[in-house]
Order: sequence, then C-alpha cells, then structure tokens
Amino acid sequence: MRFVFVDRIVAAEPGRRIETLKNVSASEDVFADHFPGYPVFPGALVVEAFAQACELLIAMSHDCAELGRLERLSRVAFARPVRPGDQLRIRCERRTGDGGWTLDAAATVDGVRAAAATLEYRLERAASSTPARGQADRLRALQRELQPAALAPAAPGGVDD
Repeated sequence: MRFVFVDRIVAAEPGRRIETLKNVSASEDVFADHFPGYPVFPGALVVEAFAQACELLIAMSHDCAELGRLERLSRVAFARPVRPGDQLRIRCERRTGDGGWTLDAAATVDGVRAAAATLEYRLERAASSTPARGQADRLRALQRELQPAALAPAAPGGVDD
C-alpha cells in the first residue's frame, strides 16, 4: 500500500472483526484541493480506509497465506463530513452465515456515524514469488507496526500487591 489510511489497530478478532483508527491531520496533501476554505476528507479515502482495515483482518485471519481482493462495494452512505482534526474510528465486521468474506464497515467521529459501506472480497492465495506474496508481507509488517503490543503482566511487588 502506497498510502496507508490506518493509523492504529485498536482491536481485532481474526475471522470476525477489526477496529482501527485514522487520525485526520490538517497537513494531509488532500486538503490543498478538497476544498480550499472548507477542508473535507474525501469520501473515497474513507472507503479506502474501510478497504485497508478489511484487508488487514482477512490477512490476519489466514496468517497472511491468503489475501482479500475487493470484488464489490455496495450500500455506501456518508452521514457527516470528516474534517481535519477528526479521528475516524473504523469498525469492520464479517457477516455470519454467508461463508464468504462480506463485511459491514462503519466509521464514526466522536461516536457519531460518518460513513458506512458493505465490502465483498474473494480470497487469493499468497503463493511465493507472486505479487500476492509481496502484498502479504507488506500487510504482515503493517499489522506488526500498527497493533499495540500486549501488556506484560505486572511484576511482583508492583502497585497491585
């Protein structure tokens, strides 16, 4: 991914759901043209943030041996503009019972829905020496970078003793 629209993985349940954050900064290049005097984060980039979160979830769910390739985007709706200084909280959840990878995605800002969409993926095997393998390696590295380390247990004699 050349442009990453996921700043942090907040929570993930492989095979089921992922929650991510995107901090929208006034210094992002997109605001130079969209729109002067009234900067708005483009809806297409909110959808790209959905797609990146979904791709991370799918890769995590298959230990990066398989990747998701977006096949269909539907039911896209925007409820409020996303502005510089906003923090997008993105939640993507896999629909149960369909056996495939259909995910419902929603973005909120301060608890208020900003956008929603449904994304459908097909799986692609990430065989060695293929472009998919390179993408899988990039997703694995991104996951390690964005996912907070598990908290270590408290040492004896600590505050809770």
